[in-house]
Amino acid sequence: MLDFQLIFGLDKLMHFIGFTVASLLIGVFILMILEPRGVKHQLKVVWFSVVMIGIIEEYRQFPDPGRSTEFLEAAANIAGVSMGIGITLGITYFITNKNRVFLRVFRLYPMLLMLLLVGLLYLNERPFLKMDVSFQERVRSLATLAGF
Repeated sequence: MLDFQLIFGLDKLMHFIGFTVASLLIGVFILMILEPRGVKHQLKVVWFSVVMIGIIEEYRQFPDPGRSTEFLEAAANIAGVSMGIGITLGITYFITNKNRVFLRVFRLYPMLLMLLLVGLLYLNERPFLKMDVSFQERVRSLATLAGF
């Protein structure tokens, strides 16, 4: 039987978040000093380097009596580095293709935003406006009127 607390515990989450933030900061710094077209190769070097540091750090903890050496923490380190570098690659793609991305995203954004806000109004648990008929009933009657 799997021990989920051991596998997905707070210490693994902290390793994941720490290495995500560290690799993201390094990636953004590289993105700021280099042209976006030359960033990919440098991010590969950063990924290999920070992953190596994360694995060696687990070995370094072995002689320390207050710390533990764990394979799953090394896996969380690798996943965190991959997430940080992945976010940086996404930012790089966004910068190099910003015209295409903006046109696609902002065409659908207002519609998606309105749907999400109406959904929140429908699911609102603490009403901020008192009506004689609930908002859910008004939406249902509007949907029946529209033929849904």
